[in-house]
Amino acid sequence: MDQSFLPQFIVSVITIFLLANVILGACAYLIFLERKVCSWIQDRIGPNRTNLGFGFLPEKIRMMGLGQALADGLKLFLKEDYIPPKVDFALFVLAPALVIIPAMLGWAIMPWGGLLEVPAFTLPEWLGGYEFSKTLVQVTGVPLSIGVIYILAVSSLAVYGVALGSYASNSKYSFLGGMRAVAQMLSYEIPQGVIVLTMILIYGYASTLDMSAAQIGGGFTGMTWGIIAQPLLAVLFFTCTLAECNRAPFDLAEAEQELVGGFHTEYGSMKWALFFLGEYMHMITGAAFFSVLFLGGWDVIPFYKVLPSYVEGNFLLGLGLVLLKFGVLASKVAMLIVVMMWVRWTLPRLRFDQLMRMAWRGLIPITIVMMLINGFMVYGGVKDWWWYTIMNVVVAVVAALVGVYLPKDDSNERLPLKGSRYSPLTD
Repeated sequence: MDQSFLPQFIVSVITIFLLANVILGACAYLIFLERKVCSWIQDRIGPNRTNLGFGFLPEKIRMMGLGQALADGLKLFLKEDYIPPKVDFALFVLAPALVIIPAMLGWAIMPWGGLLEVPAFTLPEWLGGYEFSKTLVQVTGVPLSIGVIYILAVSSLAVYGVALGSYASNSKYSFLGGMRAVAQMLSYEIPQGVIVLTMILIYGYASTLDMSAAQIGGGFTGMTWGIIAQPLLAVLFFTCTLAECNRAPFDLAEAEQELVGGFHTEYGSMKWALFFLGEYMHMITGAAFFSVLFLGGWDVIPFYKVLPSYVEGNFLLGLGLVLLKFGVLASKVAMLIVVMMWVRWTLPRLRFDQLMRMAWRGLIPITIVMMLINGFMVYGGVKDWWWYTIMNVVVAVVAALVGVYLPKDDSNERLPLKGSRYSPLTD
């Protein structure tokens, strides 16, 4: 038997089981956190009364409203599951599952705990009595050497759930929202994929674990965190992540001012909740992916290697190091999610033609140019990170100047309202 298969299999199963439950619980409280962030930005109080006593504790014990997420979950679970009579029943029921399943698969590839040294052990006789020597395993759900390609492939599947849900609803609002969502997600997958290919070119790896390790301890003569070496690509990737998650200011697919509710207008109860659980799971995966590409994964600070790769000869200390690395990566994910919420409640929603123009006339050309320039720099043997930083700043300035001085079309020009006092009707 392969000496490394069984230890890696056991660690992967434990990691998947623990993270699946942690992330499902985190999604509920991310909704609670979003409401609190919204209230802080708008100078309100937000949910602060529901406690965790389920009616057995006095009402004056509020616990900062931490029971609100559980109360919302129970309400959605117990609500009547109404299905409109004119829908395509099979596709209508299948669509929420097609949204939530890809969202639950993306995070499995993230290097949550780095490496762990498993000591030698022997299986019982009734299991074969195999002896296993000391080995290194990855603390992740799926240890693939092409992990970033896996993330792109899995995340792109979510568009099918949105498209089916909007089509099966037999509603013009849902159908228009679904068309917007499909066009938006397909458009912003292009620059996102080009950015990922560029980072693979720079790091020389397609594994999330190796990408994180490539950014650690680079010093002033090697590569540091991706956000320092590639600040423009980091901003563009974060923008694409917002668009892929249908987050404001890119939430045109569910704009209540125009489409009532968008692609999920006809959904209710837990089917409606699954769409939003999928959105928050995509936020977790997108934030973790950003951390791996641009924030050094589990690394604490740029330029210097603070945490060792693994602890040799002491399993308990190695396990503690794994938990510490998980805490560092989870903290970065939480910080990025708060930034996503901050953006949602700060920036106004874009118009749909502006959103598509940003992708096809802005992000896609810039990312292709960046990939070509980075490719020539890597081919030329440039390894000092500051050259990449300078190149990013130069490209950003040139792109801004081109955007300012290019001839503008009149699509954003204000049209006069006939009959108003500023544009009276004339014979």
